Amino acid sequence: METPHLSAPLALRLVEARVRRVICSATPLGGSRPVQFADGFALDRHGHREMLYVMEGCSHFLYRDRVWKVAPGTLVVIDAWETHSFGYRTTDNGLRHIWLGLHPSCLTCTYLGVERGRHRSIARLESLSGASLGHLSRQWGEVAAGDLEPSLRTALLAGVAEAAMRAIAVETACSAEPLDNTRGLADFVAEYIMRQHGRDCSLARLERVTGYSRFYLSRLFRRQRGMTIGQAIVAARLRFLADAEAQGLKQCGIAEALGFSSPSAFCLWKRRNRPAGAGNG
Repeated sequence: METPHLSAPLALRLVEARVRRVICSATPLGGSRPVQFADGFALDRHGHREMLYVMEGCSHFLYRDRVWKVAPGTLVVIDAWETHSFGYRTTDNGLRHIWLGLHPSCLTCTYLGVERGRHRSIARLESLSGASLGHLSRQWGEVAAGDLEPSLRTALLAGVAEAAMRAIAVETACSAEPLDNTRGLADFVAEYIMRQHGRDCSLARLERVTGYSRFYLSRLFRRQRGMTIGQAIVAARLRFLADAEAQGLKQCGIAEALGFSSPSAFCLWKRRNRPAGAGNG
């Protein structure tokens, strides 16, 4: 079960986090190698920005079609629609990762523990609304898009990440309440599905994320949202599909980002679920 509040030890670790190395689009490729099929990475890409901060453990991470070794203190800055790893491999073990996701309405902070490729969410927070979120979003966007020297860009991105982790720790450490007291459970599930663009949103997964049984979640979601969880997953996938096509992504890349086993399976799903006349086929 995910813990929707911040423990004092984790809050302290966020406040004390220091970035030692930054991997971003401006990073020289000398510390990486081209990805190979045998590496076994699952791929993801989406329309929001993310940062991965490594707290503990060493592993390899796929970013922009290159494989990078990531160690404690490493920050990976993922801009919108950049290709990166999805999930973890069986060789990943003893890892503690912080994922920061910048969405239009909030900043999400997920603290993951990974053992033998299986990850569990130790804490998941949503914070920074209104002016604070807007300020962080502008800072992140300006640094990412600015015409800056690579060394200055990486230093500024490290500063943005450290500031975000400190801000979310301060905002939530003392004031967070249990999940079902801070927002409707059905709303939480709906937003989770949308942010995942429907990928890895099985009822079993939603049970682990929320701590509630799939039967209770299904009944509550349908009653409060007027649709089934399956219909919400279809809607999230269709939204991602439209956004990805607008970005010029190829159908095979979209299929992989949505978690389909093959492009043909994706095409079959699209024929069954996409409204007639929508998109480019």
